[in-house]
Amino acid sequence: MKNQICILISAFLLTLAASPMTAQERRQDGNHRKWEESMRAEKIAYFTEALELTSEEAEKFWPVYNKCEKEKRKAFDSQMKALRSLDAAVKENKSDNEISSLLKTYIDSFDKRNEIDRKYIPEYQKIISDKKVAKLFLTEEYFRRHQLNKLKKGGAKPADSK
Repeated sequence: MKNQICILISAFLLTLAASPMTAQERRQDGNHRKWEESMRAEKIAYFTEALELTSEEAEKFWPVYNKCEKEKRKAFDSQMKALRSLDAAVKENKSDNEISSLLKTYIDSFDKRNEIDRKYIPEYQKIISDKKVAKLFLTEEYFRRHQLNKLKKGGAKPADSK
């Protein structure tokens, strides 16, 4: 139990260290930051337990995972930008050529996110077993569902899947 607590604390601190926001920015966006940090701590605990990470694995895993997540966030931001552009073009009744180009950009953004996953699988395999890598992808989906369920229920009830 002490070992798991040490893993969680270490992983949480590593995650905070990887955060690009300064202390000033955190103060300015306090409520959102608190929510984000709370979610991050919950995610670390959830993943550490689900993946059954040892102390050694967790120490190596979390920096790689955080780097991957940072790239995925950038890709997701690009994806949302492409979606907004596509939406605006349709609403503004742009030409089929313009919409086709924007549609291609939007669809390509999905490929970029998948490329990031493919890129990091070998990195994860250096740290954890193939079974745990597979469990990582399942756990990401279970955690996403868990969070959506909490939002639906007003933050009260965790997801059944794990």
